[in-house]
Amino acid sequence: MKLKKFTAGVLACALVIGGAAGCTVGGDDSWCAKNSTTTLPTGVYIYELYNAYSEAQSKTTGTADMKKAKIENKDAMTWANDRAKELTNEVLLLKDKMKAMNLSFSAEENSAIKQTADNAWAQQFSSVLKGKNVSESSFRLAYAEYAYMLRKVFQGTYGNGGSKAIPDSELKSYFEKNYSDIDFTYAPLTKTASSASSTSSASSTPLTDKEKAALKKEMDGYLTKIQKGTMTVKEASAAYAKAHSATDSYQNLTEDMSSTTVTSSLPADMVKAVKEMKAGETRLLEVSSYYYVLVTKNDITKKTTEYLKNDSDRFKLLYAQKGDQFIKDMGNEVKSYKGATWNDKVTKQFTSDLFYTAPTSSASSAVPSKTASTASSSAASSAASSAASSAAASSTVSASSKK
Repeated sequence: MKLKKFTAGVLACALVIGGAAGCTVGGDDSWCAKNSTTTLPTGVYIYELYNAYSEAQSKTTGTADMKKAKIENKDAMTWANDRAKELTNEVLLLKDKMKAMNLSFSAEENSAIKQTADNAWAQQFSSVLKGKNVSESSFRLAYAEYAYMLRKVFQGTYGNGGSKAIPDSELKSYFEKNYSDIDFTYAPLTKTASSASSTSSASSTPLTDKEKAALKKEMDGYLTKIQKGTMTVKEASAAYAKAHSATDSYQNLTEDMSSTTVTSSLPADMVKAVKEMKAGETRLLEVSSYYYVLVTKNDITKKTTEYLKNDSDRFKLLYAQKGDQFIKDMGNEVKSYKGATWNDKVTKQFTSDLFYTAPTSSASSAVPSKTASTASSSAASSAASSAASSAAASSTVSASSKK
């Protein structure tokens, strides 16, 4: 289900907003579905047909021709058409909940919704939706406003004052039990040498045993000072950078060490070591044979108050505790939703055939992925350097990862 693609970052709606290209989208002037309070334009259904067709393809991997594939004992194309209706019902359901919970968007949120849609159209969706009767307002509703409604409804349910509000005591307990706060810096166990044929061409080679021993001695020196309380990891990082004319690699990370944010960003041996460490402990680790990592595990309880005061961080905690339940509850409501009246003329005119590509001997029929997930480098050689930025990205994901 589309609902299963919710993430804490998505629901946080801390969306990446850069310079937006104008959203030049085709027009649609009819309606696809409605209930007593909301009428959805046809473009919403067409967008959901694209989502449904993409989902159908993911369920028929290895089948070259979608018109010959089966999903849940249905022809794949029929399955996609039915699925598009269900996805459209999600939009109606969220509209219903916004009204019932007396929720609305601020002028700032409405501006962000529009810019998010503009960016997504220009960067991703124009190639598959242009010319397919999806208006700007339809795309904005089905794509960007959808994500913001999710946040509103989720927070209206589990946030302060919500019908199922989670008390601060539970958030505090969850944070202090599951999260770690670490300061770390790293030194590579490789060196870069310019090619003799070109100064612009460089290659990376492992340190010699002698060079590695010298680096180990230097890092051990920093470790000793930190353990004595005469230096911090941040100061050690600055000292190393100065001594080697390198970029200061100091980072602070406050995160659940079992989260996908961390496990997709930090090497497994570093994560394991941090979990084993006690508050106040500092270690020098050799991580994945690529780095020496100097890491201090701080007392997490000193971060609790600050963390709970930050709206995005607080939301991450709410989602970590209740996200799965929210997804399950929403999914059940969508499946049983009976409030929609459908425009049969539209559903007959527009079907998943709109996105069908006949297979050829040299190309698959796959359409571009409907989502663009926030990338975190998994390569061991860059994992340590990207850890903090990857963690921060968990609350600043692109809107295109929401569905």
